[in-house]
Amino acid sequence: MNTTRTVSRAWRTPAALLMTNLLLAACGGGGGGGGGFPGFAVAPAPAPASQGTPAPAPAPEDTTPSITAQPSDTTIGQGVAATLKVQAAHATTYQWQRSVDGGASWTDVSGATGDSFTTGANQLADSGQQLRVRVTGADGSVTSRAATLTVKPWVANVLATTGVTYNHPYQLVLDASGANLYVAMGGNGSVYRIDTASGSGAEVTPGTTMNTPYGLALATDGTLYVSDQHRINKIAANATTYSTWVGDGTSGYADSPAVPMFSNPASIALDGAGNLFVADLGNKRVRKVAADGTTSTLAGDGTQANLDGVGTAAQFARPQGLAISRDGRTLYDTDTDSLCLRKIDVASATVSTLLGDCANGGVIDGTAATPAKLGYSYGVTVDAHDNVFLTHAWDGVARVVTPAGEITTLRDSNGTALAFNFPIGLAVASDGTVYVGASNGNQIYKLTLAP
Repeated sequence: MNTTRTVSRAWRTPAALLMTNLLLAACGGGGGGGGGFPGFAVAPAPAPASQGTPAPAPAPEDTTPSITAQPSDTTIGQGVAATLKVQAAHATTYQWQRSVDGGASWTDVSGATGDSFTTGANQLADSGQQLRVRVTGADGSVTSRAATLTVKPWVANVLATTGVTYNHPYQLVLDASGANLYVAMGGNGSVYRIDTASGSGAEVTPGTTMNTPYGLALATDGTLYVSDQHRINKIAANATTYSTWVGDGTSGYADSPAVPMFSNPASIALDGAGNLFVADLGNKRVRKVAADGTTSTLAGDGTQANLDGVGTAAQFARPQGLAISRDGRTLYDTDTDSLCLRKIDVASATVSTLLGDCANGGVIDGTAATPAKLGYSYGVTVDAHDNVFLTHAWDGVARVVTPAGEITTLRDSNGTALAFNFPIGLAVASDGTVYVGASNGNQIYKLTLAP
């Protein structure tokens, strides 16, 4: 019995010590926390929670201005304005500069403070000058490469054609590609389509003639509009016949909702929304025909005179040539008998005089302030850069007006004005090639830049 009790006490003693050590370990005591009952591991204290490594601060954005697209070298014809462009990042201001000594010295161009710059009318003496732009931002400035301007004289050659019977060509129009030239042949009642590369031509409506086709306008879907005697005809894309769209062939004046009437409509121009504008010569008005045929008067009151104003408060002497700007906002009217070039703001119907003194004619280049003088202008068209080309039939010349309103007569390498026999119609391709119809000469000229 005694032996049993002794053994029992011996077993209980280590258990008591174990409990004590466990308690000391939990409390961090027991000889500095490193002891404990031999043969038993003590659980370590938990490590403090990690606070993580702080993310690095973002690098400051580089706002130094830089040029992403440089201005390009440009080749243009004499009299035409050139447009140069630059693209830049982090730019706040621009200043274009010009050098006439091969880049040795540069001068700021007054007012040229945008990301694009359109020059004035360039003459042969301007060829070789250089243009660059200084781009400034919040953190510095950078200068573009120098772009060289090359100005070339015009060369006029007769467009050799086959399959075309000439009899007083009037208005001309090109398709978007410049591959096909349409000609209203007023003297024989036909409209021709001519391949500009080969010169091969054919009637658009073979075997069916109109009375006196004059004006032409080509829609993007291929529909061709033709002004004829007292009416506007329409030829669908790829069709070989025409139909009368508005007007009944009887001379008169009437807007919708009455049956529209016209009096010898001349040039026509089409905007991107399908509105057709008509130089209603006999009625001394500029008319508007909506895409659905609804006809209204945009400007003019029927009085033969030269008076600026809004809508029917304005007056025209002889509205004949008509062209529209690329953005569709501005109409240009040669107003033949007024000896000046008129401008119409389409949205407000405001008519103003762009060039000419409207009393004394002539062929004098310059600006409205010079003042420039105009003869009897007939045809007019607008190129891809809003240079306005026009013809003076009686003077036998073609001229160009820059977007800033400076007019120049087109000349050859000798400085001599190009001459045509009563030029009326003209058209300009996207590559700058100009076509001029010599009505009395029964020829079409192709104007290109000298090599």
